Amino acid sequence: MDEQADIGLIAACQQGDPGAFRQVFELYRDRVYGLCRHMAGNPQDAEDLSQESFVQAFGRIQAFRGESAFGTWLFRIAANCCLSALRKRRAAFLSLDEAMPVSSGPTPEDQLIRKELVRRVEAAVASLPESQRLLFVLGTQLDMPYRQIAQIAGCSEDAVKVRLHRARKQVRDALKNYMET
Repeated sequence: MDEQADIGLIAACQQGDPGAFRQVFELYRDRVYGLCRHMAGNPQDAEDLSQESFVQAFGRIQAFRGESAFGTWLFRIAANCCLSALRKRRAAFLSLDEAMPVSSGPTPEDQLIRKELVRRVEAAVASLPESQRLLFVLGTQLDMPYRQIAQIAGCSEDAVKVRLHRARKQVRDALKNYMET
């Protein structure tokens, strides 16, 4: 969505236009759900967190001042909802088995090896601190640019680069012994 269309649509939301609310929801729901899914670890919690994110965003739409893109503002709300829920529930991280179903390999042994790798990757990512996990998901799985991640996380681009590098290194180190065997 281009920023000009975003501005008009958000202005309509701020005026209370229900059609604009629906349009914003339709434009952003899959991406917000994706973030919540990766952070929450299961579809039910992700659905609840997505809904909570939109409820909070629409409840505070008057507070949006346009200092950043609306999507960045919305993702920040969703990230805060997810982090808050994680602190309360300590939810497990997304099962990569669910995200990437095991394809039928040539042998059952190949399938078993792949499942073990998926399990270890999942454990390595789940072991990241919540704030690092957020950056890892935004940067690695949602492929967001550093600038947008920085706005969502409330830190500098340089801090994002450093923290994301550390998170990737931690995951890589956790998998190192397994990959060498």
